[in-house]
Amino acid sequence: MKEFWSENSKIISKLILNQFGATFLGLMVIAAASAAQGQRAWLMLFASCFAAFFYLFLVYAVVWERGGRDRIKVDGGRAVPKPWTGLWISLIANIPNFILAILVLISDPFKASFEWAGNMNLISRALCLLWEGMYAGFVSYFSPNNPLIHLLYVFPAIAVSVFGYLLGFHNLRLLSVFELKPPKNQQNSNVRPNMGMDVGKRKK
Repeated sequence: MKEFWSENSKIISKLILNQFGATFLGLMVIAAASAAQGQRAWLMLFASCFAAFFYLFLVYAVVWERGGRDRIKVDGGRAVPKPWTGLWISLIANIPNFILAILVLISDPFKASFEWAGNMNLISRALCLLWEGMYAGFVSYFSPNNPLIHLLYVFPAIAVSVFGYLLGFHNLRLLSVFELKPPKNQQNSNVRPNMGMDVGKRKK
C-alpha cells in the first residue's frame, strides 16, 4: 500500500483538485441556471449534465495519460501490467465522496428522531452539495430526498477511471473515430520520391 501511494499520490491529488474545479464550475453554472426564468428545472439539469461531463472528461484525460505511461514502462521491461490500477486510483481519490455518502445514509433514517442525526444529515447533505456540485442538478431533478443518490453518483467517475486507464494502456483513444486524417494523395506526397535513384540504377 505504501508503494502504491508513493507511485500514485500525485495523480490522486490531481483527481481531487479536478473535482474541486469541476464542482466550483457546476455550482456557478447551476446557480446561473436557477436564476433564469421559465423552465428552471430543465436548465438546472442541463447545467448539471454539462458540469458532470466536464468533470468526467478531466478524470478520463488524467487516467488515460497514466495508462499510456504505464504501457511504456511495461514495454521497456521496467514494470508488469496492472490492469486495475485505474480502479484503485479512483477508489482512493473518491474516499471523501464515500465518507459523505455514508454519513448521509447513516443519519437519514434517524434524522426525525434524534437531534444528532438531523444535524449530521443536514451538514452531510450540505457538504455533498459543496463538494459534488456538478451533480446538484441531477439530485434536485431526479431524487432530492433519496439518500442513496449521493452514493450512486460516485460510480461514474470510477467507471471512467477503469475504462480510461485501459484505453490509455492499449493506446486507444475514445474519440479516435472523429479525428481528421489527411487524404491519401497528401499522404503519398509526403513520401520522398526516389525516381532518380531508380533511373541511375537502371543505367548501370
